[in-house]
Amino acid sequence: MNYFDSLAELTAQFSQIYSHYAKEYGLTLNELRFLYHLGVHGQTTPTEIGTKWALPKQTVTSLCKQLDRKGYLAFTPDEKDKRGKIIRLSAEGTEITHLFSSKIINIEMQTASDFGSEKFQLLNQYFAELQQLFIRNLGK
Repeated sequence: MNYFDSLAELTAQFSQIYSHYAKEYGLTLNELRFLYHLGVHGQTTPTEIGTKWALPKQTVTSLCKQLDRKGYLAFTPDEKDKRGKIIRLSAEGTEITHLFSSKIINIEMQTASDFGSEKFQLLNQYFAELQQLFIRNLGK
């Protein structure tokens, strides 16, 4: 049995759950993640968001355009990199992000509580350890 097959299925199913939730707000999963990141961090650059969510540059550019068309983003020049942009939530973006994030955070917190704090911490610890082992073995 390849344990990674079941792990891949579980993570794909979790993504699907979040994807269905995103649709309730007229968003894709990547749009939800993008807005959530901005809601937590206040502002970001395309490079930062691509790195955080493992998204290719083209996908980040496409997401910026989609979310800008929906009126959810505001852009300012990046003073450190004249070619770059700083991305923030617009007033409308802040409103929708608050709506979906407050609900999903409450659901996540309740789920973590139901699962158990210690078990959740161990799950995160084991997953991080597994990830590092996989990275190491990939490099061999």
